[in-house]
Amino acid sequence: MKLYENRVVDRVVAILACFERGGSELKLMELCDKTGLHKSTLYRLLEVLRAHRLICLDETSGSYYLGLRLFELGSIAMRRLNLDRLAQPVLQKLTEQTGETAHLAVLDGSDILAIAKVESRSSLQIRSATGYRTPAYSSAVGKVLLTGLSGQDLDVYFAKTPLVAFTRSTITSAARLRAELKTIAEQGYALDHEEREEGVRCVAAPVRDHTGQIVAGMGVLAPSIRLTAKKRTAEVTRMTIAAAATLSSLLGSQSVPGAKNGNGKRLLAIQFNASISQ
Repeated sequence: MKLYENRVVDRVVAILACFERGGSELKLMELCDKTGLHKSTLYRLLEVLRAHRLICLDETSGSYYLGLRLFELGSIAMRRLNLDRLAQPVLQKLTEQTGETAHLAVLDGSDILAIAKVESRSSLQIRSATGYRTPAYSSAVGKVLLTGLSGQDLDVYFAKTPLVAFTRSTITSAARLRAELKTIAEQGYALDHEEREEGVRCVAAPVRDHTGQIVAGMGVLAPSIRLTAKKRTAEVTRMTIAAAATLSSLLGSQSVPGAKNGNGKRLLAIQFNASISQ
C-alpha cells in the first residue's frame, strides 16, 4: 500500500513539474508525453488535482494550468522564510533585554516548530534549537498559536491530539485547556509553568500578519528559578508582548496582541522598535 501511495505522489509531482519546464499551459496529450503516463491514469490524477485547486482547466482551449492553491501554499512558505529573517534582530534585542533565550515558532500540525532563536549568554540557560518540535498544548508558544485556530479547527485539534502529561503541571484536561486558551486570547499572552519540562518556564505572545491572523508565536524561555517572582514575570511578559508586536508591525499588521489595552501595547511596540535601531 505504501509503495502505491508513494508512486501516486511521485506522479503528482511529475505532473506539476511539467509546468515548470514545459510552459504555463499544457494539453492532456502534452502532459502524457512529458510524464509518460497513460491517458486515462493522467486524466484521473488531473481531476483530483482540479478538485483541490492545484490544477485548473481552460474549458475553451482544453489546456491545463497551475491553480491558485499552489500560489497560496507558496505564499505561506515565503511568509515563513520572511519570518525567519525579520525575526532575528527582534529576537536578539529581546534576549538582550531579558537575558533569556528567545525563540519564534509556528504551528505545524499538532506541534510547534521552532524556526528562529537567539540563546541566552547566561551560564544557566535554556537552549532552543531551530527545527525543534513539541506538542502545542504543552508550551506557552503553542498555546498562543492554538488561539489562532478557528472553532472548527480547534475541535479537530482536540479530537486528534491526546493530551499526555509531560510533567505534573501539564494540562491534560480539554475543558481546562479550552478555558485557558480563551483567557490567553483575551489577555494577549501565555505562560508555561513547567508544563513541558520541569525547571523551565516560558512567556509567549502572538505574532500577526497583515490580515491580523496569528502566524507565529514568540517566546522567552528561562529557568524557573529566574522566572518565579511576579514582578520579574510581568517584566518579561511586557517585553515579549512588545517584541511580538514589533515583528507583527514588520509583517504589516495593524493590530497587536491583546485586544484590551491596545494603545498601551502599541506604545510598547513603538518603544521596543526604537530600541532595536539604537
